[in-house]
Amino acid sequence: MSKNSRKIVKRKIVSSIQFLDEDLWSTITQNENIYLSYSYLSALEDTIKEEIDFYYSISFDDQNNPVLAASFQVVHFSDKKKRKNSFHDTYCLIKNKILSFNILVCGNVFSDGENGFLFTDSVSKKEAIIELSIITEEIKAISKKNKKKLPVVLFKEFWAKEDTYTKSFKKQSFREFMIDVNMVLPIHESWNNLDDYLFSLKTKYRTRAKSVYKKSKELVFRNLNKEEIEEYNSEIKTLFNNVVDNATFSLVALNSMAFVKFKEALNEQFIFKAAFLEDKMVGFCTSFFHNNILEANYVGIDYELNHDKSIYQRLLYEYVETALELNAKELQLGRTSELIKSAIGAVPENMKLYAKHRSTIPNLLLKPAFHFISPSKFELRQPFKTEYAL
Repeated sequence: MSKNSRKIVKRKIVSSIQFLDEDLWSTITQNENIYLSYSYLSALEDTIKEEIDFYYSISFDDQNNPVLAASFQVVHFSDKKKRKNSFHDTYCLIKNKILSFNILVCGNVFSDGENGFLFTDSVSKKEAIIELSIITEEIKAISKKNKKKLPVVLFKEFWAKEDTYTKSFKKQSFREFMIDVNMVLPIHESWNNLDDYLFSLKTKYRTRAKSVYKKSKELVFRNLNKEEIEEYNSEIKTLFNNVVDNATFSLVALNSMAFVKFKEALNEQFIFKAAFLEDKMVGFCTSFFHNNILEANYVGIDYELNHDKSIYQRLLYEYVETALELNAKELQLGRTSELIKSAIGAVPENMKLYAKHRSTIPNLLLKPAFHFISPSKFELRQPFKTEYAL
């Protein structure tokens, strides 16, 4: 039990953030997590509510104080991953029965990290997980009345090194899964600008970085405001869809108009940097800045020019430059492209999630169902000189 713990006695569950009082929600979240901020959730919901369902909850103690806030999204998963080898009949059965289902996600399917819930000091972690389990069952019941079954509940995603929730989730019959790493670049205290960062690289990797800048020298980068993001929406949509269509896996794609909403709601905390070649947008990268952390989010790329202009690799260095400009303490580059990200100095941080199927036997078969998020193998690069090694 936590110090001054009070029993949670009731909860309010709604299908839109607009049905909750902003001040009440903020009393719990305290602007601690940008992805749980009222403004971010409002912007996200406004742009994609036609494609996925949203649920939000606030729990109250026996003194009627709000003590826990949680955000949920309902998405549909269908396994469409191409494979080189065929699997046996058992796998085919699992695929047909298990690998096409609705998922109730506590967290944010559009970002990495612990973005699903927050609670006050009067609630222990054990109590929070018990309460969240109760909430998921109530949401499942609400959804069932609306003719949508939610057989799988997923809590995403947690930093494995902290390992603070495992015991509590397992007591609620959740299974733990290791997922693809989050590539993180801690910002060295001696880096005041890009030249300082480049100086810290070994000759091989500094030469590689200079080659990227040379190939991309014709690109002009601009930070876009809300009006400019809206003006270039057609180009942004095309570049964004290029990346989405090229992705191995995605639960749901974000609408490009969300970038307009994010900029409007979050202002300088949301950064949209676009790359132009002779006034034509050929790439972009977005990020969120909060708690002295720059979190890379989405990119858009003109793949026809990508090789000759090193667009993607230049976007990664743009993230580094932005982190330095903002005096960030670390740059979180997310999953995928681990090898390239490690070449600029990012190191892997293990992540995990917790999932549960409504039935006992399918619950035992969740592991093959979640093959798509299993950690990828890659050769970690060591680009820094010894004195700057992480």
